[in-house]
Amino acid sequence: MKLFEEIIHELRSWMEGMRTSPHGFVESAADHRPWPAGEKGNIVLQCDTAVELGNPRDESASFLVWTGDADLVRDGMITRIGPDAAGSDGARLPLGKAVILHVEGFTEENCYERHREIELARYDVNLKGYMMRAVSQYMREWSRISRQAIADGFSLDVLASALMDRHRRLDYVRGAEILIVTSSPDDVRSLQHVGERAVRLIGAMNKMARELSFDCGTCDFTDVCGEVSELRSMRDTLRGKEKALYERN
Repeated sequence: MKLFEEIIHELRSWMEGMRTSPHGFVESAADHRPWPAGEKGNIVLQCDTAVELGNPRDESASFLVWTGDADLVRDGMITRIGPDAAGSDGARLPLGKAVILHVEGFTEENCYERHREIELARYDVNLKGYMMRAVSQYMREWSRISRQAIADGFSLDVLASALMDRHRRLDYVRGAEILIVTSSPDDVRSLQHVGERAVRLIGAMNKMARELSFDCGTCDFTDVCGEVSELRSMRDTLRGKEKALYERN
């Protein structure tokens, strides 16, 4: 499916424009050395927190896109714009995060379920000293890193690498690339603007699949459905399945 390819190109242009950021632009290969798992619950209390990412009082933007085109994903690459967690003790940093996946076998019929599995994968990253505190909506993510984890060598590369590994456990994920932005609220807001269209595409897909709602006249996502052939095909596929089910009953 080519649902997000235009957005990936836009995201790539955004990243290229940030190469001269005064806050730093670092590209590195994922480090897949294992980090110890946290205990059950893995709570990081405020008093033990070294770095807080994406606090509700700060900017936060997190989104995910996928493509079947391997050439659009730099597999195993992590791009960080802004300071790392190490060296930021006591700081609250804004957080921008974009995950780009190379996938295979996505169709109009399985896209919704596979997206749900991909989305849930980020909740299944259990790292000692790291706690995802809340995800209040599609584009917000709030987490904490403990002082002990920083002392033991935890970094945003550790987090990104663990997230890549978790996604690769899904048998249809063939590659992963991650962007993390901690540079400034303005930069995170700018990244959020790139991701908003991806969130609306996913919202339209979810509405069709969960509600089996095909009344375009009352739908909030008509603008994106009308522009994307994959969403129109998904709508027609789901509508056909609903009609067949109705006729059988």
